[in-house]
Amino acid sequence: MASAEGLRNDLKDLRGELSFDDAALQAAADDFGRVVHKKPAAVLRPGDAQDIAKLLQYANRQGLKVAMRGQAHSFFGQTQVEGGVVIDSSSLNSVRIIKSGSGGTAEIGSGSKWHPVLMAANAQKLTVPVIADTFLSVGGTISTGGFGVTTYNLGLQVDHVQELEVVTGEGQVVTCSDQRNSDLFNVMLAGLGQCGIITKVVMRLMEAPMNVLFIRMDYDDFQTASADLALLAKDGRFQHLDGRGAGRPTGGVGYYVEGGAFYDAPDTPDEAKLTAGLKFVKKTATVMTYEQYFRREEVCGACTTPQQKPFVYLCIPSSQYVHYTSGILDSPTESAFLVPRMSAWRRDVIKRPLTPMPAEEIIYRFQLSRTLPAGTDMQAMIALNRALYERARDIGGYRMTSSAVPMTQADWMRHYGPAWPMIETAKKNYDPKNVLTPGHGIFPA
Repeated sequence: MASAEGLRNDLKDLRGELSFDDAALQAAADDFGRVVHKKPAAVLRPGDAQDIAKLLQYANRQGLKVAMRGQAHSFFGQTQVEGGVVIDSSSLNSVRIIKSGSGGTAEIGSGSKWHPVLMAANAQKLTVPVIADTFLSVGGTISTGGFGVTTYNLGLQVDHVQELEVVTGEGQVVTCSDQRNSDLFNVMLAGLGQCGIITKVVMRLMEAPMNVLFIRMDYDDFQTASADLALLAKDGRFQHLDGRGAGRPTGGVGYYVEGGAFYDAPDTPDEAKLTAGLKFVKKTATVMTYEQYFRREEVCGACTTPQQKPFVYLCIPSSQYVHYTSGILDSPTESAFLVPRMSAWRRDVIKRPLTPMPAEEIIYRFQLSRTLPAGTDMQAMIALNRALYERARDIGGYRMTSSAVPMTQADWMRHYGPAWPMIETAKKNYDPKNVLTPGHGIFPA
């Protein structure tokens, strides 16, 4: 465990701030899930990448654990460090848009939220190919893969990253890309912070539409909604595609599919053609500007609620999806407090080595979102999460992001499969003293 005196004495001349006050420490000991609480010894709000380099060099000398924290949208303490140092990335929030032809690039500090990136890009009629929730941090989604409502035909956010600035576990500032230090680049994209800390992201931009025809289609049952999702993923008639569950005022859960058609006036899409052949019970169509579209959910209402939220994100092969999800939804125990969300994605557009997916043409993201009342047996709920993960794994499924599922190193080796030797080699090369991001349990101390 680090001492405040040691940190103060060794980490001088920082451009940012090293904080020891209890409010900062308590905030860093919490996250969206509110299941795990590990209190650090200090919180660093860096002024630049060199501040992080100095901290990591100190951590190597002292055997100190360090993790980066963006918006803390993890579910099981993955960004927490007991007695170590948490880096608050929010001070690294620069955004620079460079237009080139019909596209361009964005150079983004990893602590920026996606909202200002989209606003700055849209001002030049550009956008990021894959929009994650706009209240999340750039570094957070890139380190976990980054999915969104255009993932089904454009892949994950990491499929569109051109370059990263990284501070390695040894405290070296390195620029990496597919052409330069590619071994580091590939283990940083969806790499869960095991070999370095992302400080800057360079992402490809594409031309933004002027308008969106946004159609919500409501369904009476989960499986019909999911079947329509798969149909839409295959034929590509929408650019935006997502599925959700929502509690009904009369009780129970209803399901709906969102479709968004991007366009520039006067080329208005044909609503009848977009919804032809679908089995919804009702639909609602709205025309939005592109800015209205990406700002429609810019605040995370659930982020500040005190309830525990041990969410689980899974990717399920389409051939097993109905059987797997029906088993959960038909069980009162397994479906307790559950509001599911779902997406159907094309497997061939997801390409980075650390984003393993089921080996089928269409895969489903199945999100188990539970907001638990006070007094819920959390140990039993985490055990249920683990059981549901194992059931998915055994039919060719994978977990995603920072799910509330305990994992051993053997689990991670199985998860990454052929990519594991690459991860292990990079860890030895870039974080040989294993100071980084212990919360995932990939390289236990």
